[in-house]
Amino acid sequence: MSPLQHLPIESPTTESVLLAAQSVTKKYGDVSVLHSIDVEFRSGEIHALLGENGAGKSTLVKILAGIIPATTGQVTGDAHDNRDVAMVFQELSVVPQLSVLDNLALAGRSNRMWIPYRRLRERARSALDSAGLADIHLDRPVETLSLAQQQLLELARGLIRKAQVLILDEPTATLSDIEIRRVHTVTKKLAAAGHAVLYITHRLAEVMELADHVTILRSGRIAASGPRTEFTLNTIVDHMLGDAHQAAVRDSVAKDERDPENALVLTALTVQGRYEDVSLTAHDGEILALFGQVGSGADDVVRSLAGFLPPQRGAITLRSKPLTVSSRVATQRSGIGYVPADRANEGVFLDAAVTTNISSSALNRVSSRKLIRHKRERELARVGADGVRFNPERLKENVSAFSGGNQQKVAIARALAMQPCLLLMSEPTRGVDVGARAEIYQTVRHLAGEHVLVVVYSTDILEIRELADRAVTMYRGKTVGSHRIDETSDATLITEILHGEPA
Repeated sequence: MSPLQHLPIESPTTESVLLAAQSVTKKYGDVSVLHSIDVEFRSGEIHALLGENGAGKSTLVKILAGIIPATTGQVTGDAHDNRDVAMVFQELSVVPQLSVLDNLALAGRSNRMWIPYRRLRERARSALDSAGLADIHLDRPVETLSLAQQQLLELARGLIRKAQVLILDEPTATLSDIEIRRVHTVTKKLAAAGHAVLYITHRLAEVMELADHVTILRSGRIAASGPRTEFTLNTIVDHMLGDAHQAAVRDSVAKDERDPENALVLTALTVQGRYEDVSLTAHDGEILALFGQVGSGADDVVRSLAGFLPPQRGAITLRSKPLTVSSRVATQRSGIGYVPADRANEGVFLDAAVTTNISSSALNRVSSRKLIRHKRERELARVGADGVRFNPERLKENVSAFSGGNQQKVAIARALAMQPCLLLMSEPTRGVDVGARAEIYQTVRHLAGEHVLVVVYSTDILEIRELADRAVTMYRGKTVGSHRIDETSDATLITEILHGEPA
């Protein structure tokens, strides 16, 4: 018996409707968030739910999972009881300090009955096997698992409850390409075993590879729904954005206008155990991308330049002057802005207003005699919002009220408020919708056109292709190749980050 047969679905027929929204609407006061949504999720099917941030995806899945009620309409189907629906969020909910078994026990125990310890271990083992974690010991501390393993453990937490419907919210947003393939393999097996998988992602290439059915939300309404074979990447984007869809405009600096002195030069930079002998140059008027898997050392190089991981040897020059990156305070004084990958914990203050966030990195510009001048602060925030295409009417609201795309815009505006000469970005559009992504790319291209040096770390080949002018590939802490994006292929870049040899 295969592992996936250990946890059978409770009596769904082939392609039965496990969950359905029927004329579901949702209002908050006078504001309508969802408008008469009708959609079905069937056993054995991977159903991609797409839409820009703010399109209504989160509200719909919370209604489907029984977390919040619909204003009108109903949720039906064989799995309409919320005990039959499990949600796996982008932000992990596992408890790192506990063992794998303890984490599964928290999800698997019922309030109505006590589960014998031996039976609990059997169910936990079966859930792990089904989630692609057959090699993980039940007593292993969760904090020792990789990010991909923790994401699969989240899946196992749903399986131990015998959930028939699995809602996966951006499950691969923080994973490398190899880890993504592992999650995809498990997801396909779970669907083949009879589960209905509701898959939310901003990575459209995943949709084309993985999904059986696609539903696209726009402004709280279904813009399109049907078999995945009826869609192309272009038609998906068109449905998501509607009339607002416009091609991104790439700003650039003509070669004869570039300043050869305006450059970042790394020579044999090393942090033992992270990366070794990294040498590269970021030139005026171009966007340099460091491309590598999680753990390749590429992100560590960016964090070193930001002042969080001081190099042990090597040299850095910025604008022909030696640069010391001993701390974040030192790099800020040198004019280095940083947008981290983990925007919620490092990039913004979620419980503070947008205005406060933007001004926090440039207090010298909004204060005098140690007092903040609120008029200056408001003006700085307004200019910053305009620069990243953020709605200036919402500057007083807390950042936590906004979608991932808008939170990322605030993080970028915060970094730009200090007027950097070098902007560092890690995974700049991770978990960001298509529309906001295009706007962020436009902002970054414009900065490069204004002679701001830009260095980006990304694990997303589509982002590298769309955003960067040049890419340096990394593998196990060492640089592999350096390429003009318009002169190289995706196959070359991917081969180098997977195998560590020039293609």
